[in-house]
Parts: sequence; C-alpha cells; structure tokens
Amino acid sequence: MFIRRTLAGLIVLALCAGATAQHLTFWHYWDGANGQALQALIDRYEEQNPGVTIEAVFVPGSELITRLQTAIQGRQTPSFAISDLVAMPLLIDSGALAPLDDYIASSDLDLDDYFPGPMVYGLKDGQRYSLPVTASNLALFWNKDLFEEAGLDPNRPPQTWEELVEFGQQIHDRTGQWGYELFTDGGEGTSWQWQVFLWSAGGDVLSDDLSEPAFDSQAGERALQAWVDLVHESDVSTIAPWGLFGRGQAAMVMDGSWMTQFFPMQVDFPLGSALFPAADAGDYASNLGGEQVFIFEGDDATEQAAWDFIEWFSSTEVQVEWDRNTGFMPIRASVADDPAYQAWVANARPLLQPFVEAMTYARARPPIENYPRVSDTLAKYLLEAVYQRMTPGQALDAAAAEIAPLLP
Repeated sequence: MFIRRTLAGLIVLALCAGATAQHLTFWHYWDGANGQALQALIDRYEEQNPGVTIEAVFVPGSELITRLQTAIQGRQTPSFAISDLVAMPLLIDSGALAPLDDYIASSDLDLDDYFPGPMVYGLKDGQRYSLPVTASNLALFWNKDLFEEAGLDPNRPPQTWEELVEFGQQIHDRTGQWGYELFTDGGEGTSWQWQVFLWSAGGDVLSDDLSEPAFDSQAGERALQAWVDLVHESDVSTIAPWGLFGRGQAAMVMDGSWMTQFFPMQVDFPLGSALFPAADAGDYASNLGGEQVFIFEGDDATEQAAWDFIEWFSSTEVQVEWDRNTGFMPIRASVADDPAYQAWVANARPLLQPFVEAMTYARARPPIENYPRVSDTLAKYLLEAVYQRMTPGQALDAAAAEIAPLLP
C-alpha cells in the first residue's frame, strides 16, 4: 500500500510539474561578450525559477527582422524577442505582439524610472507593446594630444557650437589636422548625427503627431548652416570618408557610447569625452539607439512566463549588472544613480560618464514605420547643402516635400 501511495504521489507531482513547466524561446542578436552576459543571466534565472527554461536563439542582426516577419506569417513565432527600436513600429503594426499594459500594471515596474527618450517607442493607440532593455547614445570625443599641440587645455572640451568652431580653427591652424570630423558618408549616419544639431537648436524632425516634417524650420536651417560653415566658412571640417578621428587626422568627433570600449584599443593618443557642444549654453542634445523587448501573442501561461523574465531582467539590480557587463547605457534613472554602477563607470570606464549624463538629454528618432526611408532621404538633401549644390533652406524644403508622402 505504501509503495502504491508513493508511486501515486510521484505521478501527481510529475503532472503538476508538467503543468507549470514553461519552455520559452527568445530571439536576439547579442553576440560575443554581450551574448555571454545574457546567457549567464538566463542560467541564473532558470536556477531561481525551477520549471522555466529559456532557449536563447541568436539571429544575426541583419536577418532578425526578416526572420521575425517570416515567423509571424507562418505563426511560428518565438515566445519573446528583441529588436532595434527603429523596427518597433513595423513589428507592432503586424498585430502579432501582446499588449504589456496589464502585465505592467500588476508588476512593481515603475515606468517613471525609465529615461523618457526610448519610451516613445513601443506605443500604439494608447497601448504599450515593448520596453527598452538597452540604450546607446552620442557624445563628443577629443584627441588630447592635438589639443595640447594647438595650445588648448587638453582637459577642457568645447561647450558650445561657437567654441567648437573656435577650438577647431585653432587646431587646424596650428597642427594642420582637421578640428572636427563630420559624418558625410550619407545614409542613417549622416541623418542621425545631424539630428543632434537640430534638437540642440530647438527644432524637431517631425511634428508631434508624426504627420508632417518639422525639420524645414528656422532651427533646421541653423543646424544645417552650422554643418555647411564647418566645411566652407571656418575650415574646421572636410568632406571625407569616415575615420579621420581614429587616424589622428581630426581632433574631435561625435560618436557612440560603444566607442568608449573600442577607441582606447584603436588609437594611440589620450582621449577625452564630453556632452556634445550645445547650440547655446546648456541646450545639450543626443540621439538614441538601443533595443526593445516584446512578447508575441500566445497562451496566457507562456505570455506570463515571458513577462516574468522581462520584469526580472528589467529590474534595477539586474540592469546594473547587465550594463556593467555589456557597456550599454542605463535605461532607468535608478541604474544611473546606483552606487555600484557609478563606481564601475568611474574606475573601469571613465569615458562613459558623459554618455550616462547624456541620457537625460537624449532624444529618440521618430517612431514611424518608414523611418529608414525618411532618414535616407533627409541625409541625401543634407549633403546637397554640405556640397553647396543647394542652400540649407532649399535642401530642407526639398527633403520635406519628398518625405511628406512617406508619413502616416
């Protein structure tokens, strides 16, 4: 009788375990050290949550959106996934993503703790379908050797556009190297960097409702004239393939937070980093990159299990560890303010400090499905002005006319 009861009990336990066990699939494109950091966190989560297994599937970034679209059409989606924030409007419009509002409402996650920039993504018709899980942004790097050679204080970067020109001219005159490297290769790189100038001048890319261009404005003309003048008026910049700064041929450059890891290994001169100079004192701006996480619609248990992991992964404690191991920017103010994170930045990655500060000023690119085409079109006309084939006003008006039909 005892043996029978014990056997019956084991069967019941097994059935209960089977009913609560959840196998989740998670598609991502984090490789190298980032992929290892992710897997370590997943392993810990599985240890803390017996019965839950998460299969992390690496998909190259260049293939992810196509693979997701194919999976959506074939109704063979993963449980949850990440994507570059720019792709979120397209994914949300597919109708395959689960709304997160009820999960957020029943959790301890404080959306007010998130930096506002990346939160403009993931929304449609008043519902939220994704959350930021990483961020990157733009700031200024400078070559301290060229500053010193030009007679400038190697530890004081320019604070305003006026000083950017002043310092850049002095560097060019005294060293023969360019003062500031412009991204003139076209495409998203050109558009992405120019938007920082536009925002700092008080402009915006699109109207608040995203229905019409807003860059064809007085602020837009000021921002584009600044680029034209760097090349043709002050002789601070030149039109050349990207890479002058890394070769020591330009003293300053706007580049991404990820370069705080790579520049020190690539260059043979001491580096400084700072908030990018403002159009006017204090009007700082930066542009955002990063990934968002989302859940595909499925059965309630799978959705809940995926959310439970996302909530855990998004917690301040885990995000501090994640950002320290990957170098991604904090997505939450509580992470940026965390003493352990601040100590890591100060001791292990001091070049990152202004990028952390820049999260307060960082803006997001317009959350529209056609953003890649909008960006490429805008960049095309920005370069028309830089090459002086159009005035800034003509270039921005032509860009607005071509972009308007692409907007929702």
